[in-house]
Amino acid sequence: MFSEAFDGFCLEDEDITFEGDKQTKKERVDATNYEAVEHPPKWFLNTTLALRHNDTREVDYFKAAFAYYDKNFDEALQCYKKMLEAGDHNISHRCAIVDSIIRSALKSSSMDMPAIVRLLHEELLPLIHTHGEQLQYWTLSLEVYMRVGGFESKYLLNGILLTASVDLAEHWILLSEVNFDRIQSGVTHFRLGCLCRALYLLERRATNSRNFVRQISEKKVNAAKVEMCKEGVRRNVEDSPNDCQPPHDCRMKGMFKDDREQKRIIKHFLYRFRWLFEECWQTVIDIVIGDY
Repeated sequence: MFSEAFDGFCLEDEDITFEGDKQTKKERVDATNYEAVEHPPKWFLNTTLALRHNDTREVDYFKAAFAYYDKNFDEALQCYKKMLEAGDHNISHRCAIVDSIIRSALKSSSMDMPAIVRLLHEELLPLIHTHGEQLQYWTLSLEVYMRVGGFESKYLLNGILLTASVDLAEHWILLSEVNFDRIQSGVTHFRLGCLCRALYLLERRATNSRNFVRQISEKKVNAAKVEMCKEGVRRNVEDSPNDCQPPHDCRMKGMFKDDREQKRIIKHFLYRFRWLFEECWQTVIDIVIGDY
């Protein structure tokens, strides 16, 4: 009875299978007989599974994200608009969708700047409830203002908030792009000062990095440019680099910044880097402090 039940059972070689009474051994896969599974283009956008559950939101998100990645910004814009119109979103999800709509619209062929500004101010801003969303909003607003023009005061304000919150070289470079000619004429040192600070941070990043990250950073800066901005940086940063926070770290992370806290951040930044605003001190004070 047991012999019949376990007839043909083999423990010595798991790769042996049985076809009737005949034993056959599976062929092992190696580099010579391996064949990759081929999928048709965009196979992961198939809506069959979603339609079974009458819920296509996840697939719609994949479609929009793939279209944006594929630089098909018009299609991505339409997908994100469809997602927004579907409704039934929590605040964070709606915030992410509106953010994606603005980013897609900035790169689409049918770019409508007034509509983008309206989305930024009237739709996205009221949805901001975390400090992370604030940082993302300030970064996006700089991109919008740079493309639209005419928002130099708001660009300066949000640029200072972003740079004061996260002392990154990339943020200093964004701040340097403010068009001061439309705010006050004769300001020549501001852009140079911002770039010097950015170069200093890039050099410090290169010093604390390894391998290819260090190689990339070293290509962006050189010793002469670092010397240009050292005088504008507090001496303890240079003397005690190990005591400093990483250049990518945020000193005020984790908490939403209300108007009062934003005003304090701006004041601290202005007085810390007062040398940067020597040519336009009163003008900047009137713009960034007067708005609160």
